[in-house]
Amino acid sequence: MIEQAKDIKLNVLPLELFCEHLYYYEGPCRFGSGEALEPGYDKVAFAKRAKNFVEDIKAHVPEGVNVMEPVLFHRTDDWDEPEEQWRAMEDAVNKADVVVPMAGAGVQDLGLKFAMRFKKTMCYCPASGQFNVPDVPAGIAARHMDVKCYSEYRWEDFTLRMTALRAKKILARTKYLCVTRFDGRTGVSRPDSFSSLDQITERFGTTFHFVNLHEFIDCMKEATPEGNYTTPGRKTPNVDAEDLKKAEELCDELIGGAEEVRIERELMMPSVIAYVLTRKFMDRFDCNAFSMPCPDACSTRRINQNKFTMCLTHALNAECGTPSACEYDLPAALSEQALIAVSGMSPYMGNTCPIPMVDGAFKQVFGATKESLAELAKDPDLREHLWMTQHSVAHRCLPDPNEHAPYSLAPFAYDQKFGATFRYDFARDKGETITMCKFSPDGAKMFIGKGTIVGSSGQDRDNCTQLVFYRLNDSLAAHRAQCEVGIHITLVYGDYTKELVALCETLGVEPMLVD
Repeated sequence: MIEQAKDIKLNVLPLELFCEHLYYYEGPCRFGSGEALEPGYDKVAFAKRAKNFVEDIKAHVPEGVNVMEPVLFHRTDDWDEPEEQWRAMEDAVNKADVVVPMAGAGVQDLGLKFAMRFKKTMCYCPASGQFNVPDVPAGIAARHMDVKCYSEYRWEDFTLRMTALRAKKILARTKYLCVTRFDGRTGVSRPDSFSSLDQITERFGTTFHFVNLHEFIDCMKEATPEGNYTTPGRKTPNVDAEDLKKAEELCDELIGGAEEVRIERELMMPSVIAYVLTRKFMDRFDCNAFSMPCPDACSTRRINQNKFTMCLTHALNAECGTPSACEYDLPAALSEQALIAVSGMSPYMGNTCPIPMVDGAFKQVFGATKESLAELAKDPDLREHLWMTQHSVAHRCLPDPNEHAPYSLAPFAYDQKFGATFRYDFARDKGETITMCKFSPDGAKMFIGKGTIVGSSGQDRDNCTQLVFYRLNDSLAAHRAQCEVGIHITLVYGDYTKELVALCETLGVEPMLVD
């Protein structure tokens, strides 16, 4: 099964805490007058309050959050604490990701006791009580307990907190399919990949499944009774007739929908088969993220021999909300997952850098044409503010994850014309805001940036020359931050900087926010 981020729900459990007064009296722990002081009144008032409490939560949770049926702890002013009530809620609490408690006189100690008993993430909301509820979080923090307790007094902050907590859950449910040749930790071209996968699993819950590169490539053709060369006599998940039919149909669909096709169908098919095989492996091993080291694989000459690249795989994965990173950049794939989780958008990734002015002209950088740079140089507002992200993994769903924008198809290989790539004209989206992010190699920091698209290059060329130009306000600060995370930066359309900062707080990661 490939578990997509959009299908992962955050389970939120309302916790109703009720203290009933059994007698008529008033004083420091009892306010009111008339019938409000009479026995039985509390039950009527609480029923109305509890109903509104749950309705308010449901009205303010973001998409992807499931509000569970509430659980109740009922005590009286005898200060009783029935053990059976705690036990009755255990199943619901175990299924919950976050508990939203009520607050008020006579129940605040129950909030602390709940935390100590269940050690479940808690978040007070504006409907929890008449105050902003700092006391239970303070009590939990003072005890250095391994549990988080938040208190949000504005609904917009509560909604943002739920978005961040859901994204945290998605990262914890992320499992990579890592196709490797040498080192499972990093590829030869990626010194900025994760420095320790065990550390990432410990920090985020993210896990990794490894597949040998040669065994993977052997599976790109139908199995024979003898087995594959690298695994003789073994049953392996090779593509079968159904997979090849799926690849044929997808190839025809992609060609039929393109504005321009500059690659022969015969030379496009191996890249489509590689995508179908990748999804088959991911489904078999229950993975929902992917990466493979391009240079390590390239030097085997098997990519050249089989006439494919993984560019199309990364692009099609991104379209359907599956993080998929070039060059075995595992932090990039997890950064894509973070963006998918907070935005629901389809990400793009690539080599990212500022483009400085040198002798009155923008410096020549890989992928950018002299003509495109000369045109951009006409805008004085771009001087010292121009950036680019470049890779051959653009796709059709950048502006809208639910619709296909106009695209072309071109080869990756200049000479032999194999390796299918999408070509997309980012200039169509000039003026659109983008949000960028990238985890650091140790997972302790996240670069977060915001820019504005100003142009495009490479859509009419082959190879890894596709790129998007955009404007950042503070180039130097962005460069300094990028030097802590690496060359590949991931991005989506829209402004999701607040969501990413909230995610960082939830994860205990340092946000490096620049624009």
